Amino acid sequence: MDIYGAAYYPEHWDEKFWNVHIKVMKEYGIEWVRIGEFMWSVIEPEDGKFDFSVLDKAINILKANDIKVILGTPTATPPAWLTKKYPEMLPVDWHGQVRGFGSRRHYSVNSKPYKDYALRITEKYASRYGDEIDAWQVDNEFGCHGTTYSFANADLEKFRVWLKEKYGNIENLNKAWGTVFWSQNYNDWNEIVFPINTPTFENPHQMLDIYRFMSDSNIEFLKEQVDIIRKHSKKPITHNFMIDFMDLNYRKMAEYIDFVSWDNYIATKDYDPLRQSANHSLMRSIKHKPFLVIEQQPGRVNWRVTNENFDPEYLGMWTKQAYLDGAFGVMPFRFDQIRFGAEQYHGGLLDYAGRPSKRLEAFSKVKNETSGMIEQLKEIAIYFDYENEWIHRISHVNRNFKYWDAVVEIYKAVKNLGYNAEFVFSDDEIDEYKVMIVPYAKYIPEEFSSKLKRFKGPVFVTAMSALKDQNNWIRERIPHNLIDELGLEVVDFGAIDKENGAIMSQNVDVYYWKEEIDIIDSKVIGIFSDCSPMVTQKNNWYYIGTVLDENGWKIVLSDVLKSRVVGRDFEIAKTIDGYVILNLKKDINVVYLNGEKVELKPFECKKL
Repeated sequence: MDIYGAAYYPEHWDEKFWNVHIKVMKEYGIEWVRIGEFMWSVIEPEDGKFDFSVLDKAINILKANDIKVILGTPTATPPAWLTKKYPEMLPVDWHGQVRGFGSRRHYSVNSKPYKDYALRITEKYASRYGDEIDAWQVDNEFGCHGTTYSFANADLEKFRVWLKEKYGNIENLNKAWGTVFWSQNYNDWNEIVFPINTPTFENPHQMLDIYRFMSDSNIEFLKEQVDIIRKHSKKPITHNFMIDFMDLNYRKMAEYIDFVSWDNYIATKDYDPLRQSANHSLMRSIKHKPFLVIEQQPGRVNWRVTNENFDPEYLGMWTKQAYLDGAFGVMPFRFDQIRFGAEQYHGGLLDYAGRPSKRLEAFSKVKNETSGMIEQLKEIAIYFDYENEWIHRISHVNRNFKYWDAVVEIYKAVKNLGYNAEFVFSDDEIDEYKVMIVPYAKYIPEEFSSKLKRFKGPVFVTAMSALKDQNNWIRERIPHNLIDELGLEVVDFGAIDKENGAIMSQNVDVYYWKEEIDIIDSKVIGIFSDCSPMVTQKNNWYYIGTVLDENGWKIVLSDVLKSRVVGRDFEIAKTIDGYVILNLKKDINVVYLNGEKVELKPFECKKL
């Protein structure tokens, strides 16, 4: 990898500590830092009064010591004086309540006063530091803490403009939204409001447009900052995406940045290393290029209900895993563990006394084991779409079903069979992959259906796929535009909790969704417990009329993917030079690759 660094906050320390910190950085191989993304009130303590002395000194001393700098624009933390002057800039939540000052991300991206000031401070940053620093980060974690969504007056006004641009006239909107249902017809754009605190279900077509609009609003704000920075700097620009985060269309947002970076934290109650891998692969797939882990959990965090303190060796393993999955760098958050503020319980690379910790030692050591880059061969493609995640949120069939969770089960099955997995989007070309999986894709654009029909390898399509159109209407016949290829029609469906089934005479558990399938000219290779069709095959096309877990997917995929690996607690990647395998255990592990025994030391990453 090229980047070994950490998040650093010089403004949190007396300047006498800076040289001490930098000495430790150099001793342990910290070559990059990200700074500046929360310094708005330091730089602009009063309206229009700018003081860059702290940031100037910090950048100068870092550069003098050959430490590269990623500079973040500080727009995620508007100062108190700004919210006092323009309280209307504060966001409004789903319940109509104003979200106030006192933490961070307390702004609506559609507030004109806020954006005027945010773009002004961005201009000040960009014009002052230009190409003096090494890369830029725009804002910090767009949408974090539920802040993608704001329903203030500014948001509503902008939403109406967005709708006018999309539909042209109110008649088109009424038709697309099906407003004849429940007497929701609109005569004028100004009659449209956000459906917050409604007595019951919201209009599902309006809700999909709200999700689209809120994502577009954040993307527009990012683009405005990017455009300002590009006037003054040729350095690459990024934004830090988040784990398991579906509120924003990251694929669309990534069009305006030079490389994808993201924050790798354990977001689930139970740690699952292959879930982290799935997120790595999604980040790599957004641009189909290497990515940066710009924030890596160091050990303990501060924002979970219970914050486990992972052993220092885990930081080394997490860094190796990012390397295995195509990262070009890892930067733990944070370098300097702090004794005050909202993140005082968050771990770092230094301890509270400013001494190097065992985590820093583990991170420094792994640098020698992660040289170069790993490029995984294209093997298995999993279709993914942020808008499908939004459509699933609006579903009233089984609200326990979670799109990304179900996709991760497929990813884990593919990885544990020993194959590479990549996510593809509707505008990607798919011909280079060996197998195509299209899971729970309620809406499949016509362009992607055409690509599937031309695909030469096996295609696996699941329940719920091609059920909806672009406006979130249910199709007349399901799966739309794929009935001939699959040799079946879905004539009805309903929710289940957990039932039993069988695939190729092997018992499986099935979840959430059960379809009634009318067989046309496919053959049945899996059944529900009532002996009705569940899994079918026609030539290279397979259909699964329910939701499977990892074990079920291993069985159904085994018809075309012979298992390469036998073992537990590993991750493997196939490259042009062979295989790279990572032991996910802190104990000795043994796996069998293509029948050959492979012994792995604790958390070892081995090239074969």
